[in-house]
Amino acid sequence: MVDLPGVAPLSPLTIILAACVGLAWALTRGGRGRPRWPFYRPVALLLTWTLATWLARGALQAWILQPTRAALGPELPYDGPARIAYFGELALRISWHFALLAAAVAVFLRRRAWWAAAAWVAVSAVLCWAYPGIRGENQARVEAIIGTIALLGSGWAMWRGYRAAVLPVPSHGAMGWILATHLAIVVAVEWGQNPRADWSAARLVTGVGFLGLLQYQVRKLRGQRGRTSPPDRESPTSAR
Repeated sequence: MVDLPGVAPLSPLTIILAACVGLAWALTRGGRGRPRWPFYRPVALLLTWTLATWLARGALQAWILQPTRAALGPELPYDGPARIAYFGELALRISWHFALLAAAVAVFLRRRAWWAAAAWVAVSAVLCWAYPGIRGENQARVEAIIGTIALLGSGWAMWRGYRAAVLPVPSHGAMGWILATHLAIVVAVEWGQNPRADWSAARLVTGVGFLGLLQYQVRKLRGQRGRTSPPDRESPTSAR
């Protein structure tokens, strides 16, 4: 969700996220007397992608980028193989925003948003090409703009779904919680005076957001038990 320097790949935040991933797929696939919720799949995919990118970025940071940065110092840009690793870490970092937008479109509008993947590749290529001209604080502001656009697009998808009277399902509540967490991070951290100086607020907001989502999914999983099929009011509308 956000860049969290100093947070190990297997930190409490990552463990909480992994628990959210497991519950999301349990809700999606059903079993043991619980119905399948295929409409919850975009949430499960979003959380899975987030976990995978956190682990991959943590490995790149721990094994390549942090040792190289310690050797180069704070001013010099990455070069050689370290620059390639940085480009990979950058692409994974900003992928969250595009994955969030694609998931919101899938949940609220029942549409696939393959164009979000193309936009991610294009924006990543531009940012990598612009390096080292755009880095540090300038890079942070660019990422804040990307996050804001993704948030506005997701809000638009939610509004369009509401206007189209799409029947509410539990995936709407999960995405609403995720979007609220992302909004708090964008406002409080990414558009702050020095977004890379102190990430304690981002850690707190992210932890509270995922804990709330975990509790929400636990309640929904308990509510599934004993059902043989999802009730009509929780059935998604047909794909458009």
